[in-house]
Parts: sequence; structure tokens; C-alpha cells
Amino acid sequence: MKRGALVLVTLASLAGGCSLMAEEPPEAAPRVTVPELVDVAADVPEAERVRLPRLARDSAERRARRLTVRVRNLTCEGVVTGSGFALADDLLVTNRHVLAGAEELELSTWDGKAVQVASARVGALGDVGLVSVEESLPLPGELGRPPEAGDLVTVVGYPRGGPLTLSEGAVVDRIDGAALGIPGSVLRLSAHVEPGNSGGPVLNGRGQIAGIVYARQRGTGFGLAIPVDTFRRLARVGGYEDVPPCGAD
Repeated sequence: MKRGALVLVTLASLAGGCSLMAEEPPEAAPRVTVPELVDVAADVPEAERVRLPRLARDSAERRARRLTVRVRNLTCEGVVTGSGFALADDLLVTNRHVLAGAEELELSTWDGKAVQVASARVGALGDVGLVSVEESLPLPGELGRPPEAGDLVTVVGYPRGGPLTLSEGAVVDRIDGAALGIPGSVLRLSAHVEPGNSGGPVLNGRGQIAGIVYARQRGTGFGLAIPVDTFRRLARVGGYEDVPPCGAD
């Protein structure tokens, strides 16, 4: 994987599945350090949670713009586009299938600034990937409480590798992710999701991370996302490994 690249995500329109591709990591690439994942709203009483204000539209857009990164993955089989978001100053979260098969990764911010890639890893379980970068990302996100059916959310990303978009909707329900290749629950969303949204954040009304987009469900057209509680569990139980080479995943 070459440095100085841009990473983007491809959404699958399978029956809850996602397209997978693979990446060859550089020799002796530095390991991605995974921070402890904390649900920042876990200790807020439910009665107080419902009174938390939503961000104004312009504030939400500014936050989403600074938080979300465009991803472009140059593989031996073609170009994969997607999205990602900052979890720390030097750490980007995206999907495993966005990083898979990369011969070169390119990252850029909403205004076209290139972000230098240091290394990448993928989750041993589930469709999660991490990219370490060599410079500070504009705005690290914070994890919110696990979303529930009916919660209003916003899907942020770079559909089809184009400009940043925000799509508002709600959590339809939670379903068992086992049949979809995700060990844990999965969110179904009414917000519009397209190829290129994969790896982008699902934001709650306070601009916190509620989930990670990874696919669109065939038939229903619902967006599928890994909720923050499943993400935390995957990081704790599954761990991370080298990005699989092209054609291996």
C-alpha cells in the first residue's frame, strides 16, 4: 500500500451483504493502534437522553463535513470508492471491503486536501477497517449511545465518489447480523444509501457516531449499518489483522 492516498467505499446491493475486495499491506507496516472505544452516552439516564437537543442543520453539516473523509482504493481489479470518518486525530474508521485488495489507498477531505496514509488494518470479524494517517484529521468523532428503532439519524458520505452528501432518515429496526456476515446486531435505516457511502458515519441528532454504513439491503432498499455497540464488541473480541491481498477476500 502506497502512502499519500485517498480511500473510498463501495456499497453492495446484495441481500444485506457487501462487496469484498483485498489489499496487500507493505512489509513491516506499522500496526494500527486501536483506542479504547467508549460509549460516551452510556451513563446518561434515559429520561435525560430524550431531552438532549439536536444540532442545528448548519452545525450538523459543518461537523459532518469535517468528520468524514473520502476514500479511494486502487486494487488489481479496479477502483473501489467509499467513505470513512475520524475516530481520533490520526485514525480513520471505514469498512473492511473498502480497504480489501488495495495496491494504493488515497484519502481526502471534503475540500480536496489529501491525507497521507501510514498503515491499514481490518477487523478479524465483521466489516470494519482502520487506517492510520500521518497527520491530524480535521475533527475526530465521538461515539454516541446505541441507537434504537425510531431514532432520527443522518447518513454522511461520498456516494459514487462524488461530493459529500447528508441523507436524513430514521432507524427502522435492529436485526440479527449473522446472516449478513456481521456477528452482532445490524441497523436498518430509512436514510438513502448509495455505493460510495460504505464506511461513512451514521450520526445521531447530537452529531455523535451512531453506526457505520456498510451496505444496502436488496428488496427493501434499507441502508445497513453496524451500530456503535456492535463496533465496540467487534474491536474487543475480534481484533484486527493485515489487510487481505487482492483476490483473497
